Amino acid sequence: MDPIQNKQNIDDSEGEEIIQEGEVDENFEQRVQKLLYETDNGLNLYNKPVMPLIYYEFNEEIKQQAQQVISQDTTIIPQDKYEKYEQEASKIWDKFYRHHQNNFFKDRHYLEREIPELNHFKESHQKDETKLYVICEMGCGVGNALFPLKKNYTFFKKVYGFDFSKRAIDVLKANELYDENVFQACVCDLVLDALPDFERPDLGTLIFVLSAISPENHLMVVRKIFEWMKPGSVLYFRDYGQYDFGQINLSKKKNRKLKDNFYVKHDGVRVYYFSNEEVTSLFTTAGFKQLDVKAHYRYIENRKTKVKMYRVWVQGRFLKE
Repeated sequence: MDPIQNKQNIDDSEGEEIIQEGEVDENFEQRVQKLLYETDNGLNLYNKPVMPLIYYEFNEEIKQQAQQVISQDTTIIPQDKYEKYEQEASKIWDKFYRHHQNNFFKDRHYLEREIPELNHFKESHQKDETKLYVICEMGCGVGNALFPLKKNYTFFKKVYGFDFSKRAIDVLKANELYDENVFQACVCDLVLDALPDFERPDLGTLIFVLSAISPENHLMVVRKIFEWMKPGSVLYFRDYGQYDFGQINLSKKKNRKLKDNFYVKHDGVRVYYFSNEEVTSLFTTAGFKQLDVKAHYRYIENRKTKVKMYRVWVQGRFLKE
């Protein structure tokens, strides 16, 4: 059974990790030519050719194949190394951003179609231009979500962000789009620090952040965020899902497993892979009301290596009542 379906005519901005994103090979591109997003000039926001975005149906066959690979990876990294990765996490991310600057993650333009609250804010602002909102990106990195959102929407009076990598914050503040009258960013560790004394946001985002935190700290972090946010605000979450290509690839490499569904990459960056059920339990236990949780199953084929990548990302929206 071919799992590929639900093709959508949208641009290629949804991919997260550029080095894992890959490209669609020419033969495959011909087979899905009709799925290309129709634009006046066939180019995306970065003046590059638009590529098809293809989702696939996650079926039992794919799940079993993934489980077989993951279950064969039984070697757990020793506890002393586990603790070392925990202690040096901020240094590892500083090194990451020192090397990649702002060239690793793509700007997250997909947020505009995944967060309906943005349209609600827009409609409210159109009715009353004095109605303005506040957003905060927790684990903001170099601003791949904040800058596109502020550029595309005029109703944000204040844009906050924090990250535990000082290097990331330095890169963010050096961006020509960083206006101190609108943006405010600082260094903050979600695990160890009290959250910043920012104006409480109407919309918070937690995008590919929780996966880099040890699973024993997940609930504590989400509870901290819940207590910090104001009633009526919404938190948007997005992260890596179980059986993602990345998890399977790390399982095949061996000696990368820290705990179940928790791994360390070659550069020391750690990554956890969530199930939908786990995300629901985590956020509702912390006090949030779940608005929705779903998985995105994305198919990518690398032009050069011919590697077929079945990506899995989990996202959800949660309300603090």
